[in-house]
Amino acid sequence: MDNIEQINGVIAEYFNTHKEDWIPAKDIMPALISAGVFTRDFKKGMPLRKVLRELDKENALDKIPFVHAERNEKNTYWYLVREGSEYSPVEKTAEITKKQLGIQKRENSDEYYVLNLCDEILNEKASRQYTFPFLLGDFHKDKISRTKLPLDGFYHSLNLVIEYRVKQQFNEDPKSETRTISGVSREEQQKLYNERKRDVLSRKNVNLIEINYYSFEYDDQLKIVRNKEKDIEILKDILKEYIN
Repeated sequence: MDNIEQINGVIAEYFNTHKEDWIPAKDIMPALISAGVFTRDFKKGMPLRKVLRELDKENALDKIPFVHAERNEKNTYWYLVREGSEYSPVEKTAEITKKQLGIQKRENSDEYYVLNLCDEILNEKASRQYTFPFLLGDFHKDKISRTKLPLDGFYHSLNLVIEYRVKQQFNEDPKSETRTISGVSREEQQKLYNERKRDVLSRKNVNLIEINYYSFEYDDQLKIVRNKEKDIEILKDILKEYIN
């Protein structure tokens, strides 16, 4: 390995002209190729990794004092560290899935805020997004399957459904041909399903209370201005029939 001295020279020059304190070993390959140490790169730094692996087998990694080996049970990851500095890996933050984002958004919503207050008042935790087998949406394109319509909260002991109603803002282009499975706009679909919930739940003797955003103080985004003490009093009046 008569190119070790040349490799060290290229690495030292890199850190003299760059601000980073450490880099993945593969990032030095363009400079090594430019200096004639290697003729080409392949597999993201394989030529240099081969040199480092051979030195590692001989317990001679100190011949390239810039090298830091990050090891786990299966692999070794190679880094180059500026003289006098230390390798400090950046911790990766786990990516949040779309599903998790949706859950977070719902849990921070006014709907959940209102339901949480209702839980406190009624001394029972509602089942969120509850579905009944008899409350279904329109037929899908296959003309066979139908989706159960979710309800914001269901209090089992009270046989009570609570739905939180916010003003829907679909902002649809009236010229758009986009239609739901019912052949109507999303706004009309929402109205249709809300009416179906009222009708079906009534026929099945399930109690329903619809709580509107305008029952509370709200801002110009139609979001509740959260004043817990005041909001609880508003809800107590709405739920008085179900409070022990």
